[in-house]
Amino acid sequence: MEPDSPAEASFAEVLASARNAAGLTQEELAERAQLSVRALSNLERGEASRPRRGTVDRLAVALGLTGLDAERFAAVARGRRVAGDATGPAQLPTDLPDFTGRITELSRLTEALATGDESGVHIVVLGGGGGAGKTALAVHAAHLLRHRYPDGQFYLDLAGSRSGGVDPASALSGFLTALGAEPGERGENLSARIGRYRTALAGRRVLVLLDDARDAAQVRPLLPAGAGSAVLVTSRYRLPDLVGARHVPIGRLDDEEATVLLGRIAGAERVAYEPDAAARVVAACDRLPLAVRIVGARLAVRPAWTVSSLADRLAASRRRLDELRVGDLAVRASFRVSYDRLSAPAARLFALLGHWPGHDLATAAAAVLAGESEADTELLLEQLVDAYLLESPELGRYRQHDLLHAFARELLADELDPAQSRAALERLVDHLAATAYQADLAMWPASRPPFPPPNAPGATFDSREQAASWYRTEWAALDVLLRRIATEPGTPTPALTVARLASLINLYPFLRGDLVALERGARRAVTLAERAGDPLLVGTEQKRLGFALLEQRRPDEAARHQELALAAFRAAGAKDAEAGILNSIGRRLMYEAGRSSAGRPDRIAAARRSLLDSLAAARAADARSAQVTALGNLGQLEHEAGEDEAAYDHLSEALLIARELGGGQYEAAVASRLGMVLAGLGRPDAALAEHTRAVRITEELADRRAEVSVLGEFAATCLVLGRPRVAAEHARRALALYEELPAGARRVEDEVAALTALGRALAATGSVATAREVLRRAAARLDELAEPAAAARVRALLR
Repeated sequence: MEPDSPAEASFAEVLASARNAAGLTQEELAERAQLSVRALSNLERGEASRPRRGTVDRLAVALGLTGLDAERFAAVARGRRVAGDATGPAQLPTDLPDFTGRITELSRLTEALATGDESGVHIVVLGGGGGAGKTALAVHAAHLLRHRYPDGQFYLDLAGSRSGGVDPASALSGFLTALGAEPGERGENLSARIGRYRTALAGRRVLVLLDDARDAAQVRPLLPAGAGSAVLVTSRYRLPDLVGARHVPIGRLDDEEATVLLGRIAGAERVAYEPDAAARVVAACDRLPLAVRIVGARLAVRPAWTVSSLADRLAASRRRLDELRVGDLAVRASFRVSYDRLSAPAARLFALLGHWPGHDLATAAAAVLAGESEADTELLLEQLVDAYLLESPELGRYRQHDLLHAFARELLADELDPAQSRAALERLVDHLAATAYQADLAMWPASRPPFPPPNAPGATFDSREQAASWYRTEWAALDVLLRRIATEPGTPTPALTVARLASLINLYPFLRGDLVALERGARRAVTLAERAGDPLLVGTEQKRLGFALLEQRRPDEAARHQELALAAFRAAGAKDAEAGILNSIGRRLMYEAGRSSAGRPDRIAAARRSLLDSLAAARAADARSAQVTALGNLGQLEHEAGEDEAAYDHLSEALLIARELGGGQYEAAVASRLGMVLAGLGRPDAALAEHTRAVRITEELADRRAEVSVLGEFAATCLVLGRPRVAAEHARRALALYEELPAGARRVEDEVAALTALGRALAATGSVATAREVLRRAAARLDELAEPAAAARVRALLR
């Protein structure tokens, strides 16, 4: 940093020179240093001749100044010259030349050392798990800040994560020697040595860096007593009983920091050439600094490797931690240090968490794995949090990063007793199945699962929203757990309970309208049900798979699975289930009849027969929900055939049963269809009332997919009743909601229906040009889906 003689230049000149040398604008430096642009501009114009120490420190950090440069910068700010020689011990390890990022942590650390009681020592604890880069950050920060402590900088590795660790008396002896004092007699007690140490430091401003502390008891004797000194402590443990300390947790790097670090080690151009692959490598390293440093070092000495080949290697490895080692650096060994210090119950729980497939879990799930009460399990979980083997982002939930989870999975496979592991997994599956059973009842009380409730403790839910919230929180973990079990047949689990769990959780994507997830889940559930040898469950999931395929406009595939479901139900003697699949077959035949005029009468007749057979079977089995669906589809078929009187009878009966069943899902769909029939029968007030009811129910259920459908039907009815402006309003609302749906939940039929209704409404109100544009859009959507008959009907409206 220039000029070499601070007394010869003002702080304004030195600051501007340092900023330009760093290639930063005033705006960029102000943001990094957490200053306003105006304040920085005032400093560079010399309008603030004595900036505060905290401001100077933040500027030094933001400018990346270290060592003598930082000392000179601070000296200029204080209006004095820097001494050429150190006046005390200078024990800091060498700063890493490729240190990257950590601007936020450095800022917090600097702020912690700049604020507080000026009469005492400042203490900052940098806490984090193995491989988080605590030591690197502490050393870098110490170099940045050493100008504050001209009387010496001490460093000691306390070896707290290793067996025994450094004894405080031995540590004090070393510090006293560095200060030029006698180390003390062999029999000198600890209190006397502490007194001599603090006496030697009286009136001095020193920085003490204590690396890898075991606990607060190891640190307290090494604290200076005088004002103006500081202590930086790094530890794998939280040290909550170190009174007066400020705690700065050290987590993962962000994506940009991790990528920059990879480039500094392996070569910036090499990494920049393959940005997508670099992102994959960083993700596989879980953005853990040690892991990034290891893979970067491996890449640096292997010129034949590409970043892509490294990313593929990390992705393909079933034991990723084997890849994360080079020389004497190993992520596994770093984790092992923390694990080996756990109590036996906490270590056992950590390994059992390998069974949980998600990033975070509730205390209840951990208690099930542990086989302990929630209160006792919470104490163990907090031990893991204190050791930075878990995080607790919110009350009652705990999070584990990917590489730590991989370590837990290794322990589960290699070190835990297989019988304990199997028992824990069985408890977990039983608990999840019992909870999912209750969630399904809360979300859709009108439709019960085709098996009794599991005989295991599980959560209960007071409302549909509570159940949906549980699914939203745990869905990803449930999906991964079942995928793991389905693709690893050797996984020791109770086959029938697993199959039932797979079936239960499929209600969630069904109600959300996520057809892609539903298809995937149904295929998996069929596999697991076949493995468990349960024909009724096989049929249930074949039927669900047929539904998902038909909704995705794949009727031929749907037909095959529907026939398999029908055969399975008949083999199981399940008349109520047989009624349900006959209804599904009828729906498919109705769909096929609407696609093409060829063979349409035959398909309609076949659909009617299948629906009537479904209704008869449902009545014989007293299957009330199956009666609703059969009656509802019969009413729709009859309405489309112009048989509104018959449709009214069937839909009215369906609506009565739907209201008795409760839950709302059936009632909304039936009420909407009945509204369309009532409009055709010349009963406008009753029609509007039923449509209004349908929309209200879908709003109460927060079922946006169903709301899109009933709004489109409401718009069509308003057109029949000569209310085009109201029709346009409902159609626009339907289209707006449709755009908000996830891709897998969108039914193109609903979009086309809303577009068609909107086009007709606009034409009726005189907006002919806009109407034609909307109708062309509807026809184009049908063209994309290879639906020529439907597209032709829409284009006929353009004439």
